[in-house]
Amino acid sequence: MRDGTLLASEVYLPEGAAGARYPVVMLRSPYSGGDGQGCMNRCADLAAQGYAVVQQDVRGTGRAHGVMRPFRQEQDDGYDAVEWAAAQPWSNGKVGLWGVSYYGVTVMQAAATHPPHLVAAVAVITGSDYHDSWTYVNGVFDLWFAQTWLAGWANMDHLRREELRAGVPWPQVELDITHARAAATAQMPAWNRHAPLADLPAFRPGAPFYYDWLAHPGYDAFWSAIDIERRYADIRVPVLLVGGWYDIFAVGTVRNYMGLRERGGTALARGQSRLLMYPLCHGDCNKALTFAPNYWSDAAPPMSQEWWDHWLRGIDNGADRAPPVRLYLMAPPDTGSKDEGFWIDAARYPLPGTVQTQWVLRSGGHANSRNGDGTLVPGKALAGIAASTITDAPDHFVYDPQDPVPTQGGGLCCNDALQAPGAVDQSALELRPDVLVYTSAPLERELTIIGPVTVRFWASTSARDTDFTAKLVDVRPDGVALNILDRVINASLRRGSKLPRSPIRPGRPYEYRLLLGNTAIQLKPGHRLRLEISSSNFPHYARNPNTGQPAARATTFIKATQTVLHDAAHPSHLDLPVIDKPTRAAQQDP
Repeated sequence: MRDGTLLASEVYLPEGAAGARYPVVMLRSPYSGGDGQGCMNRCADLAAQGYAVVQQDVRGTGRAHGVMRPFRQEQDDGYDAVEWAAAQPWSNGKVGLWGVSYYGVTVMQAAATHPPHLVAAVAVITGSDYHDSWTYVNGVFDLWFAQTWLAGWANMDHLRREELRAGVPWPQVELDITHARAAATAQMPAWNRHAPLADLPAFRPGAPFYYDWLAHPGYDAFWSAIDIERRYADIRVPVLLVGGWYDIFAVGTVRNYMGLRERGGTALARGQSRLLMYPLCHGDCNKALTFAPNYWSDAAPPMSQEWWDHWLRGIDNGADRAPPVRLYLMAPPDTGSKDEGFWIDAARYPLPGTVQTQWVLRSGGHANSRNGDGTLVPGKALAGIAASTITDAPDHFVYDPQDPVPTQGGGLCCNDALQAPGAVDQSALELRPDVLVYTSAPLERELTIIGPVTVRFWASTSARDTDFTAKLVDVRPDGVALNILDRVINASLRRGSKLPRSPIRPGRPYEYRLLLGNTAIQLKPGHRLRLEISSSNFPHYARNPNTGQPAARATTFIKATQTVLHDAAHPSHLDLPVIDKPTRAAQQDP
């Protein structure tokens, strides 16, 4: 690197490569470890297809020198790595970057520095703004992700590096790591509830940056320096963005695609970047709903071979003429676990012909639990009713941070044994009085939802600050209630996570506009649509103490009385992007 730091790099070349020059595919990883056992991501397979493949340990991880500083080190290091690869005697000067999850961070951060020899990129299940939808979500700390990711990766990598440096034999290192992982899993529930979060000692040796994240709860210069959403104009190459409907970084994947198509730095980046979304989790999905596409990070992302063949080898295989958007449309069954979906292609996202529809929240003031009186009513069904005659009573619930609503599925990472991501039956949670439940009548016709889903609601609280959660659910005819999307929002950041905090006044209603995320799902007749509103989803998200104190420093937790309004003066509704009769893609295997 430019400062003299050495990064361990494995190079895979085709058989009989002496003297030949090849296009380079590079992966930059924090997960390689210290064993030198080789690439986890098809390096040998790609080399056999005529590529020089480089897997590189990023700074401060595995066998690389230096100190790990997540995100912010990957711009300069990524630039230097690409240019180093381009200058090697086995390289023809054309370099592509690809990576999954944090590997994807290294792709996007390097692409934003536009190395001269970078030709194309593939970024899979990765984020866009590492403050929002990575470390925080609308101002709420993503507790489960931060603690499980760092416990399973950074702490283990630190232990490995320290023991190898001390001369511990590799078999003993492996055994010690196995024991350390088991211990971390056993301690995780206590870590989740540790108060204050910033005083948890578990990450000080291996992941000191955990405390930096907690020290910067708002969007500031610490985050803006690494925010890809500010840098789309600096990305000059086409990028294949691959994401998952149940992935923790699904929002960032779509934002990256939209940002490149609208603001990419060249006509090539704007016109040739692609989006591929399918039912992928950040790990092994819960088996309550299973899908035919079952790729994950130990294989090449779909379409990537064609991508590299075209952009790095100049093969006219139609990759530049493929539809810009390819989505897997999920279709949950009436019973059982086997999804019945299919692939669709589109010229843009959201899809042409999308119609925004409103589903209005209604109740007599007792929407608590699925046994309450909360309903979801299509806006067109209310069209003939005068607004002045709508006299819906507000709904109330008590949020107790000491008894938060438990997490059940969704976009989770990174301990599947304790919390499995994906679609999970929500029925038991829907019996809690601190969950407001609004359910539609059984659908009379197919409902196809493709695109960003938003809930707009009015709410007040007795607290100085608090959070609100929302969850979109498919209720099948057999009563199984499977989550589709869920997110959270902090009251003082209701205007946007990049804006300064706007404190609330207890008892005063405020409007909240919460993006639940992106989906592509087709609900059959007889299914019902359900929206849940509460104030916690734990341990996915850190608990708001309701005192106005930051979650990182909170030691005192108090109850708050929450009120959701949905009368004529406070219209609360779900916004759904609806498509009528989507067409199956001619080619069903991407």
